[in-house]
Amino acid sequence: MGQMAGVFSEDEDLAGKLATILEAFHPQSIAKTNPEGKGYQWLINSVFESPNGNKVLAEVSLPIAKKPLQQPYIDPESNLVFMYDGKFYNSHEVASRLKGNHYLTSENDTEIIACLLKELPGSLEDKVRRALKYLDGDYALAVSSPEQTVIARNSLGTKPLYLAEGDGLLSFASNKKALWQIGLDDVIPLRAGTLAIFDQEGIKIKKAWPIEKGEIEIENMTQAVDRYQEAIYSAVKKRLSGIDKVGILLSGGVDSCLLAKLVHDIGSPAGIKMIAYTAGFADSIDVDFARRFAKETGLNHKVKVLSVGEVEEYTSKVIEAVEERDFVQVEAGIGVYAALDIAIQDGVKATFSGQGADELWGGYVWYPEVLNQEGSQGLSRRMREDLSRGDIETLDRENKIARAHGAEMMFPYLDAKVVMLAMSVAPQLKVICEDDHLGKHPHRQLAQRIGISAEYAERSKDAAQHGTGVHSVLDEIAKKNGFNANKVKSIGYSSDKITTEKLGSSERYGYRYAQKSLWQVPQNVQFFFDVLAYEKGLLNKPEREKIRYFLDRMRFPS
Repeated sequence: MGQMAGVFSEDEDLAGKLATILEAFHPQSIAKTNPEGKGYQWLINSVFESPNGNKVLAEVSLPIAKKPLQQPYIDPESNLVFMYDGKFYNSHEVASRLKGNHYLTSENDTEIIACLLKELPGSLEDKVRRALKYLDGDYALAVSSPEQTVIARNSLGTKPLYLAEGDGLLSFASNKKALWQIGLDDVIPLRAGTLAIFDQEGIKIKKAWPIEKGEIEIENMTQAVDRYQEAIYSAVKKRLSGIDKVGILLSGGVDSCLLAKLVHDIGSPAGIKMIAYTAGFADSIDVDFARRFAKETGLNHKVKVLSVGEVEEYTSKVIEAVEERDFVQVEAGIGVYAALDIAIQDGVKATFSGQGADELWGGYVWYPEVLNQEGSQGLSRRMREDLSRGDIETLDRENKIARAHGAEMMFPYLDAKVVMLAMSVAPQLKVICEDDHLGKHPHRQLAQRIGISAEYAERSKDAAQHGTGVHSVLDEIAKKNGFNANKVKSIGYSSDKITTEKLGSSERYGYRYAQKSLWQVPQNVQFFFDVLAYEKGLLNKPEREKIRYFLDRMRFPS
């Protein structure tokens, strides 16, 4: 697991800027100890400075047992530099495609892919664009030549990357804080399937390898389940390579139960230790279902039972980790953060998440009503849109929470072949009709096929923040801190006055088709989150200025 950064300027102190970025990569929250008392330390793999001093790149890594340390590739002849965050699953296949007589000093992924880039024709942008078509993995990457640097994310955006420019300074980094701390005020994510070019003219962002719509090829349920079983088994198996201990986020819903069963069935014969983790209030429905499933399946299972006070503490930690003030981002991250707190105490550095299944197989509670009001084409459009926004709405959040624990998150449902397969399945097999409040039927049928009982395979599950009980206590916490609804309303605050961007399908449109009281954002809680983020020095300058305005109005009413 790695983090990357690059800084570009003709007249700035780049060494000082880079030092600030690297310091931001190692927050105090990572300085924990495992059961053996050893600290988790990020290691600086390499720092590269261009001969004319206008560019500096760096990569840091956190060692994971049985996994080789990521190393960047620097070609002394061409001055080509290649580095990445993540993992590639087809490096041997890529190596077999190489035409030249390359002397590979190791089986290091970086060296193999750098050789591929050197062989591909065209400009640096062309080389990266062509290379993305050959690569199977969860990654963000950076490639640099003397003239320019190109950064890119894979088509699903399974690893975060951010960029910004201002006052002659250009930069990218694996988190936002690093860029804010070097004085850049408008940080944006590099989106899934896109690339950005850094050169003397500034930054140019272009589409590179986005998710393709594809054609509907599978209209038979048995065929859909057969093909899905093959694809998801492969996705899980390759992500278990080189791991001796793995965690699973278990909620007792079909997504996490299916994933837990697959990891157990594939990993156990290989000697891989699996532990399932759940966080929630003692009487929450997710804790109940997860406990019963783990007991029936014979899984090693641990539960973090939450209190209101702990949720308040986790709220602050999640905002710090995900670098966001958005209500859905924060409340959905609390259970994940709490679960990883106990996983890291077991020395688990790789955890599997069930993100992606709802978007691929039609699982959101509002999808049947979308089908009713917008028709099958409207439903397909909504599902594609939700999938395409998974990078900024779910994956970046969980990746950064994992990183705050010195750990790595994996998303097998978002494997490229699984996604392609799911998008080729007819939507009427996923959400059968307007009254179908379960959805995800190929997904659920596979779960039952491999031995998961209908109690879990057919469970109609609330979102994690509701199933854990977290959502129901946030208003109480906000009021305790002085943010009651009437007071917040009296100052004229609304979330849309801070930003109109919504980072969750429920708040973008889902609330219109489902029970509004569950999905509409409580403005007093949102303002509480805004102030916490503001006080931590997070957020872009325009958001900070607007929050400060409303905060002053609340502190000094006229």
